[in-house]
Amino acid sequence: MYLVGVQLGSYLFFGNSNQVLRSNKWARTRVWILSILFWLLTLILDRNVQRVSRRMCNVAYVTFVLAQNLQVLAIIMLSDYMPGHRISVLEEAFNRNLLASFLLANVLTGLVNLFVETLFTSSFSALTILVVYSFVLSILVGFADFYNIKLKFW
Repeated sequence: MYLVGVQLGSYLFFGNSNQVLRSNKWARTRVWILSILFWLLTLILDRNVQRVSRRMCNVAYVTFVLAQNLQVLAIIMLSDYMPGHRISVLEEAFNRNLLASFLLANVLTGLVNLFVETLFTSSFSALTILVVYSFVLSILVGFADFYNIKLKFW
């Protein structure tokens, strides 16, 4: 799935090797079109071929993940239309230390899974866990950025 995502990103944002960087409007349009196409393909595969299964990592699951990620990317790309749009301090902090924030998020997810019976948690408790999880992750990444801690080897 990673390689499919890399290939799609290369196609969407850079195009062929003989072309220069494509325009944002062109990329935004392509992302929306691909998102809709992958959602339709996911529905067709889910109903007619095999149910979406993360454990089996079947084609329906791959199209589901691609559709979901492209939809999120398309929504984020809509922020270009907002007048006076600036990147927030928290976005910059995450961008400076993506690997560390990813690893920290995985550790926090593991801690939640160790200490909480997630299958039997109420909706309110689940939402509370998500809010606390996001807050702790943001605070820790913000502190790392404030103290100029970077986990990069290049």
